[in-house]
Amino acid sequence: MSPKASEQGTAHGPAAVRLPLSAAQRDIWMAHGLDATGCRYNIGEYREILGALDPEALAGAWYQLAREADVLRIRGTGSDEQGRLWQLVHPEPVGRRLEFVDLGGEPDPAAAARVWMAAELARPFDLAEDWLTRHTLIRLGGERWFYFHAFHHLAIDGMGVALLDQRLVDLYAAVSAGEPRGPSPFGTLSDVLAEDAAYRASTEGVADRAHWAAHLADLPATPRLGEGHTGRTVPGALPFVRRTVVLSPDRAARLREVAREHRAPWTMLVISLVAGYTHRVSGSPETVLGLPVTGRRTELARRTPGMLSNVVPLRVRVAADGTLAELLASVVAETRQGLRHQRTRYEDMCRDLGVGETERRITAPLVNIMAFTPGMRFCGFPTTQHNLGNGPVEDLAVGVYDLGPEGGLRIDFDAAPEVCDIEAVAGHQDRFLHFVEQALDGFRLPLSRVELLGGVERRQVVEEWTGARAEIGEATLTDRFEEQARLRPGAPAVLFGGRTLTYGELDTRANQLAHHLTAHGLGRGDLAGILLDRGLDFAIAVLAVVKTGAGYALLDPEFPDERLTRTAHDATIRVLLTDTRQGPRINGPWTTVRTDADHAAITARNSDNLGVPLSPADTACVMFTSGSTGRPKGILSTHRNLVSTLTAQTYAHFGPAEVFLQCSPVSWDAFSLEFWGALLHGGSTVLQPGQRPDPAVISALSRQHAVTMLQLSSSLFNHLTDEHPDTFAKARIVYTGGEPASPTHVHRLQLLHPHLTITNGYGPAESMGFTTTHTIEPSVEPTGTIPIGRPLTNKHAYVLDARLRPVPHGTTGELYLTGDGLAHGYLAQPATTADRFVPHPFGPPGSRLYRTGDQAHWDTDGNLHYTGRTDTQIKIRGFRIEPTEIETVLTTHPLVNQATLVHSDDRLTAYVTLTSGTRPAPSPGDLKAWLRERLPDHMVPARFAVLDRLPLTPNGKIDRRALPAVEALPAVGGGRRAVSWRRSSGR
Repeated sequence: MSPKASEQGTAHGPAAVRLPLSAAQRDIWMAHGLDATGCRYNIGEYREILGALDPEALAGAWYQLAREADVLRIRGTGSDEQGRLWQLVHPEPVGRRLEFVDLGGEPDPAAAARVWMAAELARPFDLAEDWLTRHTLIRLGGERWFYFHAFHHLAIDGMGVALLDQRLVDLYAAVSAGEPRGPSPFGTLSDVLAEDAAYRASTEGVADRAHWAAHLADLPATPRLGEGHTGRTVPGALPFVRRTVVLSPDRAARLREVAREHRAPWTMLVISLVAGYTHRVSGSPETVLGLPVTGRRTELARRTPGMLSNVVPLRVRVAADGTLAELLASVVAETRQGLRHQRTRYEDMCRDLGVGETERRITAPLVNIMAFTPGMRFCGFPTTQHNLGNGPVEDLAVGVYDLGPEGGLRIDFDAAPEVCDIEAVAGHQDRFLHFVEQALDGFRLPLSRVELLGGVERRQVVEEWTGARAEIGEATLTDRFEEQARLRPGAPAVLFGGRTLTYGELDTRANQLAHHLTAHGLGRGDLAGILLDRGLDFAIAVLAVVKTGAGYALLDPEFPDERLTRTAHDATIRVLLTDTRQGPRINGPWTTVRTDADHAAITARNSDNLGVPLSPADTACVMFTSGSTGRPKGILSTHRNLVSTLTAQTYAHFGPAEVFLQCSPVSWDAFSLEFWGALLHGGSTVLQPGQRPDPAVISALSRQHAVTMLQLSSSLFNHLTDEHPDTFAKARIVYTGGEPASPTHVHRLQLLHPHLTITNGYGPAESMGFTTTHTIEPSVEPTGTIPIGRPLTNKHAYVLDARLRPVPHGTTGELYLTGDGLAHGYLAQPATTADRFVPHPFGPPGSRLYRTGDQAHWDTDGNLHYTGRTDTQIKIRGFRIEPTEIETVLTTHPLVNQATLVHSDDRLTAYVTLTSGTRPAPSPGDLKAWLRERLPDHMVPARFAVLDRLPLTPNGKIDRRALPAVEALPAVGGGRRAVSWRRSSGR
């Protein structure tokens, strides 16, 4: 579209000229429309001026500047009937002036000025009505001034601001001296737009774009460095959080010296240090940094203020044991190549990679180096320039400013506030500076040997946060239970179907059965299979087996016969404890004891304790879980594993007054808390009929028996909160775990039952039940993601990289567990055991860590946050995605209760349930727009469906196989929308 007058001139002068938006401006214009704050693309700076400045002369110089620079006369943008975007450039700056604010009377004028400027920078620009720049001279008193200017990034970039400042200085000098101001050095915006359009259509432009498409093929996953958000974003806050430090002059001089020794500019060394740091904290062998550049390759562009800046991706491979010297050489070569092709728009590169309009995260972090002339003067007076904001921050951005030989280097770390708070930013910055110190002193050391953590942080992530120790003695499960039976023989121990066994009765019957089992050859070191429906006989059987000195393998009656048979054979059980109903389902070389058919013989046995000598290291049970090879893994757990999980702990109440509900499948490790958590401490356990959690039955039993402790999968917790909130009326504590907790449901239940303690728990069976827990404090509104908390007493957690080195807080790594809960390993699977149970790099000789396969990070308070699995990542358009991250963000939507994702046909489908009474339901477009404000475009699902409820497996987890199909309509206007918006789950 060629420039043309938007309307005829009038008696008051010529009309504004309508110009097209450039490619760079178009993307900003569209992104601004998706920005709810309206200030995401605001940039701001101020100059501190010391001297007898003449405000009137500066105002006159500024007005002349506005007459000369087209960008200062842009007012009004929009689109025409054909969807073409335009901007209006007015012929004169009518109504414009340099604003003046006097804060000299304030107690602290400089502080008051910074508050005023922050508020002004956070004030949105109306692209349809406003001038796109703001300029104010602030008087602080005496001869101290701040010259402040804010711009919308659509109008201008950093180079353009520098051009305006230089011309303003010249104009002020001319006005002050009474000399002619000289011709304007600026080109016109229309000429720059025409030149840019010609380049894009040229063979050079096509070749540059083809270069980037090839260079960025098979791009690695972009790490998210800016993790560690511990609170909610403050409404009206700037779209970034910032922390500033100064690298001392001597260290800056050392950096320059090292760069000279390797015949490289110091700026290249800074980029290399950021690349090395990114490599270390992310564990990625290849980093893709973003380098902001001027985008100006022609004489016209170099002298014309406007929005021409660009981001050049620097794709740098880091060798496993490469040095910083080698990395510097790679960075120099990569940067030189990138600068040769810097005019290709970053947004075009993203599109060519198949990334959506709003995605900007193919690079991380951004490295912006601004080498201003040290000691520069403004209007003849000493001045210091201060940056207030450079626009949007997608993850982490590093800004470096040259303050001269006597000032050192100013280093700003900016981060996206929705995922990172100031404490996490400070951690990154302090860690980076520590890394710089170590790397400069060991320039030829392998980067893998450069210490990343400082002393304080290393103590936190290796010692202070990883778990505490407490003495619990050498008692076994048998010892603990028999002590309770002696202390309170008449107290209720197990309740089922209207019947109760006291501790004395349970002890007697378990002893009789134990003597019977011993007579059939079961003893210390053996395993016994228990195949019984949940009930009193089942509880007696479990206790009897451990009294013999053997370990139990609980065979779930809900499992198919083939699975049960294979499990019993894999466990090499010595005895099968069952009844005439379940027994015929499996056969093998074991002795079979039927509790009903052998009842008379059992009750005739001795009822005294057996007194079998046991140690905490003896096997208590084997639990079978699915294996990646298709063969179930048998997890061998000891008496110490169970007793330690339930003793000397602060995460739960244990004692005679507690009533536990045993509703988890008996094959789960959750069984141990619900069963042994009561019986080791004199409490009662209520057994739910059936083998799978039944929400209605759980609710009824909880109210009937005044259950004080409930342990529920997150899906079951959400369902009970929605459908049976009275379940929790008499409970004191409820645990949610197994899946990411729903902030919406937690908050709702806290409002309904303020007395209730809600705890989010985490722990694989290999670490026996809960390993970390987090008590969720009540809040005014739902929080963001809920931590999995801190390790339990005598259990320990570490977040490590691929070389088993501790990662900093705010950095994702793999979660490793150890401590008294750690299992022996996998029964008869030495290779799998060796793969998952690895030597403990921080423990005594012979100690081990369990490699969970879960990803996590520490926050700045020492809480762990679960971020997904290492083995469930999926790829969309070449990008690796963790579905857990998307599900977690969706559940923070105020109208969404639950969310789950399915990946098929290279597309994501989101299934959600809504809060009760939500009318009308949000549309797919609403949720897409909401997600796009929080996630990259490739992580926004293509299809959505609202269900009345999410279908559950018999174990109480989401049954993804039972989710209904959701078809997508053909793309309309470049988008996709889901059909069958509200569907029944069919369950």
